[in-house]
Amino acid sequence: MKCSNCGRENRNQAGFCAWCGALLKPSKPYAEQCPPPSGQPETVPERVQAAAQPVAPPEESPPSPPEQAQAPSPDEPPAPSEVVQDLDQGGELAPLHPGQVLSGRYEIVELIEDGEQRRTYRAVDLCRCAACGYDDNTPDAEYCHECGATLDTPCYAMIVERVEHLPEQYDERFTEGEREYFVTAEPLPHREATTKFEADSSPLKLTWGKATDKGLQRDHNEDYAETWFYATGSGRTLGLFIVADGLGGQDSGEVASRMATDAVWESLRANVWEPIIRGEYLDPDTIKARLVEAIKQANQTVYDTRIPRNSTMSTTMTLALIVDRMAYIGNVGDSRTYLWNKSGLQRITKDHSLVQRLVDAGEITPEEVYSHPQRNLIYQSIGDHPRVEVDIYSDELAADDHLILCSDGLWEMVRDEGLEEVLLSEPDPQQACERLVQNANLAGGEDNISVIVVQATPA
Repeated sequence: MKCSNCGRENRNQAGFCAWCGALLKPSKPYAEQCPPPSGQPETVPERVQAAAQPVAPPEESPPSPPEQAQAPSPDEPPAPSEVVQDLDQGGELAPLHPGQVLSGRYEIVELIEDGEQRRTYRAVDLCRCAACGYDDNTPDAEYCHECGATLDTPCYAMIVERVEHLPEQYDERFTEGEREYFVTAEPLPHREATTKFEADSSPLKLTWGKATDKGLQRDHNEDYAETWFYATGSGRTLGLFIVADGLGGQDSGEVASRMATDAVWESLRANVWEPIIRGEYLDPDTIKARLVEAIKQANQTVYDTRIPRNSTMSTTMTLALIVDRMAYIGNVGDSRTYLWNKSGLQRITKDHSLVQRLVDAGEITPEEVYSHPQRNLIYQSIGDHPRVEVDIYSDELAADDHLILCSDGLWEMVRDEGLEEVLLSEPDPQQACERLVQNANLAGGEDNISVIVVQATPA
């Protein structure tokens, strides 16, 4: 298959160019890639067929000690491997573990997604060369059979298991035991940069902490905070950090915050996360548009749920989507995202609240926000109305930048100076989060408290 970007030849059915990482158009229509009708044999790659053949036992072998299991006879099929027979407590096939090897070449690194309809793993391709893309080396080879380069640079692949629908593009498909797998090779580590940013900027490492508490004056916690993170061997970084403050008291505010967070993740996973992992380039405007769409989808989900229940539940939300060095901030309500670095503490988001409007109009000072009798009145939240207006901000992160995402139960109690004091004295993000929650409770703990601190450092 010829790449339309660089013009070089790739193997048939490749999803991405082995030379430049560009997305390849399938050489066959989707219908021809589907499984054959029932009763017809399905073609399996030769090396998979070879790997699946049972190894004949030696003609003569000494008897095993009494306490050891006897080897199967030549007439008996070999016992299924532990990889494909491992079951969870519900009797379903359990997820694979890091270190397990599929098809004799794909070593599992991590489980990325575990859903009812599919599982997605990241794996090292033990047979692929990072220098030339040749993928028919033996797993124990030290040098590439094609170009002679050393095979010490790992190449990665995404592996989907237990899919309901056949993927439109994949590089390899095979069955092992009771499981069927679809493999898509990630672009090679040495691929040409798709943007000037990738070529000129060194990658960043992200560390973070998270803490939440019901506070001292509420009987349950309606806040919800969650994080997702992904990094590739080639330096690509993806992170999603969300703090949502549920509204409604006993009327399911905690349901709204969790529901909205899950809805945003599902939308971004499908429309931003997975395309980038597959090697697609998304420009900043596209990422912003898809972030807005994800939050609007969350709004619709909560609204459609609350109406039949005759509920008043809704939620605020502040989030940071990090793609490499760029941070995209989304905000609805009065939860906040701050940036802290050597220049001090800067608030990125703007509250959708009555007191913020009064500050903007010059009727009260920023300091009066903390004591104003109507400081908890907000005019916009997720799920309150069929439509929602989303604020989006973006900025490039630098080494030693910190993002602080928090609910109003934190920033009202510790204030800006309290945030800076903790960040200066606690270099570890998790310790900083726990101390901030502790300080908010020491100040009165009038509301639920949630905070995420994300720190960027040189990779």
